[in-house]
Amino acid sequence: MKILYFDVLSLFYSNEYFHRNASIHAKYKEWFNTRTKTLLEMVEPDFQAIGNLRDAASEAGLLLYPFGSCYDREYLIEHGVFSSDELAPETALPLRMQMDDNNPVRRMIAHAYRLNAQWYVCGDIGSEELLQPYPERYLRSDFGKGVTSQLISKIRGLKSADY
Repeated sequence: MKILYFDVLSLFYSNEYFHRNASIHAKYKEWFNTRTKTLLEMVEPDFQAIGNLRDAASEAGLLLYPFGSCYDREYLIEHGVFSSDELAPETALPLRMQMDDNNPVRRMIAHAYRLNAQWYVCGDIGSEELLQPYPERYLRSDFGKGVTSQLISKIRGLKSADY
């Protein structure tokens, strides 16, 4: 199994997306100031970016999985962003991961390890120092740009990758 972990916020709500859609940006600002609902419930995500990510992952033989804990697998399925067959399965993490470790990079690595999966990650991760031992697995992209053609090319290039 090959999994592409992705950051929901930076890829589905990029600066580029807001620049192209002033009304979406206004809704995002409203959400940011009130937070009465989740972001996905209040602000329409960039469905073009989602489709591009979905298509590239499928072409490369990757299952997707949300990075971090804000928007988990079930939430994305319930809100129709992805289907269950496009997403990697849940798995029980070691107890110590659940009890005392909220670092999303360590949780991601533990999740991939439990599934015996090759893993890759993209989006604004925030803990790049923990990914330094895995430079070939972190698909860097320009900050604020979202799902770019360069990122799509990197994902498609994983079709034959075997780390």
